[in-house]
Order: sequence, then C-alpha cells, then structure tokens
Amino acid sequence: MISKNIFRNYDIRGEYGVDLTDEAAYKIAQAFVKFSGAKKIVVGHDCRLSSPALKEFVFKGLLESGVEITDIGESSTDGLYFAVRHYGFDGGIMITASHMPREFNGLKFVRLNEKGILSPIGKGVGMEELEDITRAEDFISAPEKGKVIQKNIWSDFVEFSRSFIDIKNFKPLKVVMDAGNGMGGMVAEKVFKGLNLEITKLFFEPDGNFPNHQANPLVEENRRDIMAEVKEAGADLGVAWDADCDRVYFIDEKGQFVNGDFVIALLAINFLEKNPGAGIVYDLRVSRVVPDWIEKMGGKGYVERVGHTYIKKRMGETGAIFGGEVSGHFYFADNAYMENGFIPALIIMEQMSKKNKKLSEIIAELGEYHLSGEINFTVEDVPAVLERIREKYQNADKISEQDGLSFEFADWHFNVRPSSNDPVLRLNLEADNKEKMREKLEELKEIITS
Repeated sequence: MISKNIFRNYDIRGEYGVDLTDEAAYKIAQAFVKFSGAKKIVVGHDCRLSSPALKEFVFKGLLESGVEITDIGESSTDGLYFAVRHYGFDGGIMITASHMPREFNGLKFVRLNEKGILSPIGKGVGMEELEDITRAEDFISAPEKGKVIQKNIWSDFVEFSRSFIDIKNFKPLKVVMDAGNGMGGMVAEKVFKGLNLEITKLFFEPDGNFPNHQANPLVEENRRDIMAEVKEAGADLGVAWDADCDRVYFIDEKGQFVNGDFVIALLAINFLEKNPGAGIVYDLRVSRVVPDWIEKMGGKGYVERVGHTYIKKRMGETGAIFGGEVSGHFYFADNAYMENGFIPALIIMEQMSKKNKKLSEIIAELGEYHLSGEINFTVEDVPAVLERIREKYQNADKISEQDGLSFEFADWHFNVRPSSNDPVLRLNLEADNKEKMREKLEELKEIITS
C-alpha cells in the first residue's frame, strides 16, 4: 500500500522508508510518464542520504516506461527547473524534501507545455490524477527500455542567473553565506565565483545529516549562526538558502533578518524600473509595502493565495514579470515562472552597489510598516476558531475567503489560514503603528486560544 499522506499540496513528500518508500517512488515515476506523456525527462537530486536510493527506483520506473533520462546529478531545485526550460525537456523530477528534516524526502514534478511554460504538479493541478494512476497501476508498457544521458548544466545556469544583473555595477561587498549543508554551497561556489565579493562561507559542504542546523532559515534558530557571523565579521549582507535552494533569505548589516515582504518590494521595484507597467503577483499574506510600491511604480499588482502552484499559474494568466511569497520563494517570468534562489541575491547586491547604501537604509526608504510575521497556533477545532474570528470582525471594510480568512481595516489587516496537513492556524497581521499591531495581535491570540 502507498501512503495517502505523501501526496501533498505541492509535491510528493514523506518520511523515507515509512511513508515514502522506494516502491512508491518507482510507481509514482511510472504514473508521471503516463500522466504527462513525457518522452524526455531530466532528473536531479539533493544531498539527502536517501536520495541515491530514491533516484535508483525513479530511474527504474522511467526506464521501464521507455523514457530518455537526462541525469544532472546533485542539484538544487532551481537548477532542475532551469534545465527543463533551457534545454526543452518534456518534464523534470527533482528528488528532494526541500527544507524538511533529514528523515524526509520527496519528489517535485514539472512539465513543459507547448508554449514553453513550466507547469508544476500539485493539488488541483494534477496531483489527484497522479495519485489515481499510481494506485490503479495504469502504466505505459514500453516496447523498449529507455536510456540515461549525463549532463552538466552549471555553466549555462550561471550565465542565465547573472543575466538579470550587470556585474560591472558590483562594488566590493563582504557577504556571509549560509548553505545549511544543503545544495546552496555547491551552487553558490559557481554563481558568485569571480565577482567583487569577499565571502564568508558557512556550512557549504553538502551533507544529508545536516549536522549544524536544519536547512530552513525561515525558522529563527536556524539563522542564529549567520546573524552572529554578519555582526562579528562586519559584513554588508547575509544570504541563506534552504536545502534545495528554492527559497532564499537575507540578513542586513546589523545582523537583522529581513522579512520576505520587503524583499518582494525591492525586487518588484527593480523589475518595474526596467519594465514600466509590468505585472507583479504576490501572496495574500504580504505587508502593504508590496502593493503600495507596485502602485507608486505604476505596476499592476495581483494578489494570489499562498503556494507556488497558484502563484505560477497566476503569473502565466496575467503575464506578470515577477512574483513573490513572504516565505522566501521568488518567481521570474524569464525563468518560466519558476523559483531561483540566486537571482534575488544578485539583484540585492547590485542595488546595494549602485545606490552605495546599506541594506537597512534601502529598506528604511520603503517606509514604516509593522508586521507580526507568521505565527502558528495549534488548535483543536479549526472551523470553530475561524467562525469565532469571522463573527468578531464581521464589520471589516473588506473580507476575503481566497485563502483562509482575510480582513481589511483602514489602519490594520490580517489573514488567518488553516494548514493543509495539521490542526494549525497561521496568522499574519500588520498595522500602521507598533502599538496597534501589538494590541490586535494580543486580541487575536485570545480569540484563537480561548
């Protein structure tokens, strides 16, 4: 039996050997071929200890389905996405559990359509069909086995990533980089080589044991090392990646974490300066700093529910040039709407160099915004709590149910949305001043936990 728990919102994921087994990977790979009709598939994997075994069984499923596999070896997820689009493969499979602990692993799938647009598989966009095919074992019986080709993508990946900036603009910068023993170190060595940077490398060696900290910088304890090192080294900037590099985070010269909202705003401004009137897609948790600056720059803002499959789909529908989520995912039209964890770092460094300003100064110029950040609450009865919130704030200026519940008032707003897998509510709140933010945060905490 294949666990139903591994078919997640955005990918296949589970504890290796418990929920996600070799046999499951073998069958799901065959199901992907049947679902996508792909003849040529590129496969990459991260440095997790279970990745080589999963790769073996993914290959077995693909080869028995007659697929030509291009093996790019150890890779970041953004490297896999790039390879599918750049070389025109029918689809791609990335073996990774992203930022999850070492016991986990998973599979991310993407297809390339006839318009050259990459389509990820997730709930509502193919995951249900993939599960049905897997369980029915309705696979392709190929007359001939497929074959495996090896390919090195990295010189092309570096050239592409750097195409978003002009390296002649770079002034000397001291940068601390934390790869968390994931794939970021391997890729960063290539992308930033030869640039005018003095780099302090933290945990660059890929190690599936993740011996120093989990490769998930969104969790505060996992960024303590880089925050301390930025201050100790007197660095201009800190950059940290999750294990598979589809998310990137920044630390300013004071050793302070930069909320993803402000990174979205800075990147949106960069793209709108070069592409006046362009569209920007952002998730509904963001600070008002994002729509405020899109409006100031004359761009078109599109709010979307949380999740990369939804953001990418909306970018394709609207022709948006850039998209971002507060969780550290950043998407680019020129990258087939896919993530890249290195383009944002290059752009931020270029902006610091051109403006000759510290990152904290550039962020301060965006204006004063007071955010709670995302706060998670474990609750016994999610629907009951949501109903209490709805009743309390029914007189809001605007109420949306696009993703959970969002309430807009003149001087504050918030979103509360349930986790797709756990009895957890996620709260994001912002107010015009610190006092109002604290007051409303305490008010909502009382409602949620009472």
